Amino acid sequence: MSNRLELIASYVNDGIGVADVGTDHAYIPVMLVKRGYKGNIIGTDINEGPIQKAVQSLAEAECEDRVQLIHCDGLDGCDSELIDTIIIAGMGGDTITGILDRAEWCSRSDMKLILQPVTKPEILRYWLSNNDFLITNETFVEENGTVYQIICAKPDKAAKYLDSELFTGRFELVSAEPLYPKVLSLHIKRFESAISGLSNANRDGLDAWLGIIKNMLCELKSFREKLNENCK
Repeated sequence: MSNRLELIASYVNDGIGVADVGTDHAYIPVMLVKRGYKGNIIGTDINEGPIQKAVQSLAEAECEDRVQLIHCDGLDGCDSELIDTIIIAGMGGDTITGILDRAEWCSRSDMKLILQPVTKPEILRYWLSNNDFLITNETFVEENGTVYQIICAKPDKAAKYLDSELFTGRFELVSAEPLYPKVLSLHIKRFESAISGLSNANRDGLDAWLGIIKNMLCELKSFREKLNENCK
């Protein structure tokens, strides 16, 4: 099993039930059963192929009777009364927000979200902060040379984010993460490259966007300076 999926499963607390959206081979549901989770365990997937793989995985792990598989888009086929934890991993941040946006019950006061976007985390953080979700903690994990971000959130008054923090996570939450300097460096290079490209392009209508990127780059560099100061 991957360290990434193990870490995601470790954030699940005992409760009513878990929905693992895009369950694929049902690796996370199997982990939860093996960990002794007592609540409902539901795995959903939009495609029939992954559901069949999940059926096989559950049979091999001898836990077919503990996991309910649902062939549906996101959370559309789930009974909200059976769930107080939602896991959505391995999708783009825009796709994750679309799934959550359709399930209005995910804002129930007892709900916990465990989210792992593979792309566009800034869209996900923006959606959470503008839909009254508080990001309670973030963890970075590296797998096969790629750094993944695991975001845990709950319905509550959201913290304020600088534009640059939507890409990397809020400095106060993630600065102690061992992989944060690497994430910071990747985004600094990304914005430097974007500024170089925009500066050499036809600038009509791009000045405002160029200004935003320059501001975010300054913010990220200030975070890097804070890290360096803390290491002295």
